Amino acid sequence: MKNTEQKKIVYVIGHRNPDTDSVCSAIGYAHFKNLTDKRFLFTPARAGKLNEETRFVLERFGVPFPNEIESLTATVSDLQMKKPISIHARDSIQALAILMREKGVRSVPVVDDNGHVSGIVGLKDIARHYMDSVGFTEISKSPISLDIFMKTLDGRVISNTKKADFLSGRILIASMQKGTILNRVQPGDIIIIGDQQDIQTDLIRSGCSALIVADGMPVNSDVIALAEEQGTLLISSPHPAFATVQLMTMSEPVEAIMCSECPIVGLYTPISELRKKIVETDYRSVIVVDSDNRLIGFITRTDLLRPVRKRAILVDHNEISQAVDGIEDAEIFEIIDHHRVGDISTVAPIYVYNDPVGSTCTVVAGTMFLYQINIPVEIAGLLLSGILSDTLILTLSTTTERDHQTAERLAEIAGVKVKEYGKELLQASISIKGKTAAELIAADFKEFVIGGKKFGVSQMMVLDCEEIDLREGELLGELERLRTANGYVLSVLLVTNPISSSHERVLLKGEKWLVEKAFNVKVEGDTCVLPRVLSRKKDFIPAIGQVLSMGQAG
Repeated sequence: MKNTEQKKIVYVIGHRNPDTDSVCSAIGYAHFKNLTDKRFLFTPARAGKLNEETRFVLERFGVPFPNEIESLTATVSDLQMKKPISIHARDSIQALAILMREKGVRSVPVVDDNGHVSGIVGLKDIARHYMDSVGFTEISKSPISLDIFMKTLDGRVISNTKKADFLSGRILIASMQKGTILNRVQPGDIIIIGDQQDIQTDLIRSGCSALIVADGMPVNSDVIALAEEQGTLLISSPHPAFATVQLMTMSEPVEAIMCSECPIVGLYTPISELRKKIVETDYRSVIVVDSDNRLIGFITRTDLLRPVRKRAILVDHNEISQAVDGIEDAEIFEIIDHHRVGDISTVAPIYVYNDPVGSTCTVVAGTMFLYQINIPVEIAGLLLSGILSDTLILTLSTTTERDHQTAERLAEIAGVKVKEYGKELLQASISIKGKTAAELIAADFKEFVIGGKKFGVSQMMVLDCEEIDLREGELLGELERLRTANGYVLSVLLVTNPISSSHERVLLKGEKWLVEKAFNVKVEGDTCVLPRVLSRKKDFIPAIGQVLSMGQAG
């Protein structure tokens, strides 16, 4: 990869409503990939706000919060844009034509002195102007800058005692007899003439504003003296009279022919919207501007010939319902997970590592051990935190021997004790004071789809179950709101006390019979108690799925 090229970014991202395992595994795996794959820049990201536990972990080990990604839909910023070509609004049409010919482009953005976009101009605008200039005889309404005209003409100012900056007036070519031209000329006219010295002097005396001597003919000193005396602008053109008129039309400023209502997009405009704008505009191109309307890019149809997609590695999930928005539009490179196999599909074969352990951080740490990667203290601390969080300090039924072994190795690297740090982590994650029911349920909420039916399941740890009793009505109200708003068959809150972890309190709304059949319990008042601590992925969802597959009804 050339140094001048922008390094291609691959986002390593977990599920919506990210928990500690999701965020820490993303950071850890991005670190691993950046050491082992130099083709891309692997950037950890998150698909939602951080909960208090995860904030505690990141601050505890001094790791910056990963950026929040709202969508993986490709935007203008994902295109490899070159430095844009532009023309100034005051530049001549001829300068524009030369620029377009040299650069091989069909349209160009027009900017002002500060780089702000004024409009767009294309070959069709030049062609229309050229056709409109047939019979070009008047520039009173659109005066031409003398400086621009001289550059376009490659001419020379012989006399300009009035220091005129613009050419303005009717345009006449002195190709007829002396009497005819003198009868037609009016004060303020611009006359293009050959080497007829006698007519030249009479035209100056008639009050013409400018006299242009064509074909590079020499100008008599008497004519020059008279022009200086009368204040007549005297110019020498190296071109024939007709070509001089044509070059005068090409000296008009670009702003005279540009389209001010130009197609504009920003860096974060979706590619789908960009394509639509390009198809709809006659210029078959769009201008990219910043928040201050300054030009930063120019995109044509050819820039979109290659598919444009964001790149991502998914960690701690593999279901569309849990993924960040726009996942269907992204190019998924890998999936690293420890849950059941979901419904995300890819166009091309990819690397998938789905291991039934207690935490995705266990999978990531195991990969780093396998590759004998040196794990920094802060990365070890994050991976340990993800394991302890997802296994309720190694107590959940999903906890494996590998989780225990990996946690001990990571704790040694991070310089902490598993049990002592586990208590620290626990204290940071179980406070419910000052939080709304919506915040409590959303903190660790996941959506599942089983047999075409949607379920919403939240999980919460508490030390004082009386706090839940006091807020039971509020929490059930939020579960019902979520169920109705999202069309869930069942919305559930699993409440665990990690100190006395012999049972699970369940609050639920919807088709309660599913829970009754799955766990052989009776739901009363939208709540029940299960005799053991549950894992959503290993215990709760599989049991509900089994009931559905048996076709049982309440």
